[in-house]
Amino acid sequence: MVTVETTKDVLFVLEDCVLSKFIELVGKLLPLPPKIIKLKKPNKEILSYSPTKTYPILKAGDDFITGTLPIVKYLIKSAKDESDGVILDNRKILLGKNLKEEARIDMWTHFVFTSVFPITCEIESLLYGKKKFNSAVLNNALTDLLEVLGTVNEQLKLNTFLTSNTIQLADLMLSVALFRCYNDVLTPEKVEKIPNVIRMFKFVSHMKQFVDIFGEATPCKKQKAPEAYVEPKGEEEESEQESKKSKKDKKNKKKEEAKK
Repeated sequence: MVTVETTKDVLFVLEDCVLSKFIELVGKLLPLPPKIIKLKKPNKEILSYSPTKTYPILKAGDDFITGTLPIVKYLIKSAKDESDGVILDNRKILLGKNLKEEARIDMWTHFVFTSVFPITCEIESLLYGKKKFNSAVLNNALTDLLEVLGTVNEQLKLNTFLTSNTIQLADLMLSVALFRCYNDVLTPEKVEKIPNVIRMFKFVSHMKQFVDIFGEATPCKKQKAPEAYVEPKGEEEESEQESKKSKKDKKNKKKEEAKK
C-alpha cells in the first residue's frame, strides 16, 4: 500500500518510463525537488487519484497533476531558490527570462515531445522486445528520426542550444529522448549527418545530474541487435502467478520451520 497523505510534493512514476526520468532530471536542477516514489507497475490505489487515470502523477498539496509537461512546468515555476544564488535560477535558466523566451522554449519542447519522442520510443520498443521486431519498421523509424533531427541540426548550426546560450528545458528533453538511440542505433555514418545535435547532446549528457539518472552515454559503433519479443502478461495471469509464488513461499517456509 502506498500512502498519499502528505502535503509535500510527491511524484509517482513508473520506474522504466523515460518521461518519468525526464521529470526526475528536471527535479535534480531545482533547489526543492519533489519526493519521488517509483512503482514497478501501475498501482490501482494511486491511479484512482489521477484526474486522467495516467502516469506520471504529481501530488501538489491537495491537488493532483498529470502529464509530463504540466508537471515539469509546475515544479519549475513553484520552486523557491533558498540557496542564496548558489543554485541555478531555475525559472530563468529552464523556462526563459521573458514571455518570448518561454514561448520559444515551449515551441521546441512541444516539437521534441510530439516529433522526436514517438520515433525514439518506437525504436526502443522494437530493440528491447516490447514489440515484435520488424526490420522494415525499424529502418523507416531511423529514416524518420534523422529527418526530424535534421530540422534540429539546422537550428543548432549557429546556436549552442535550441533557444539560447544556456541549457533550457527543450535541450534537456531532446537529450533524454536521444540517450538510448545514441547508445544503440546512431552509428558513425548517422552521427555525421547531425553533428550539431550530437555536439549539444554530448554537452547535456555529461552533466552530473544527467549521468546520475541515465548513466554514461556511449557512442554506438554497431547497431544493437533486437531482443526477443516478450508477450505481455494479462492481469489475471500475473495475479495467478503471484498467488502460486506466494503459496510456494509459504510451503518452503513451513518446511524450514519443520527442520528446525
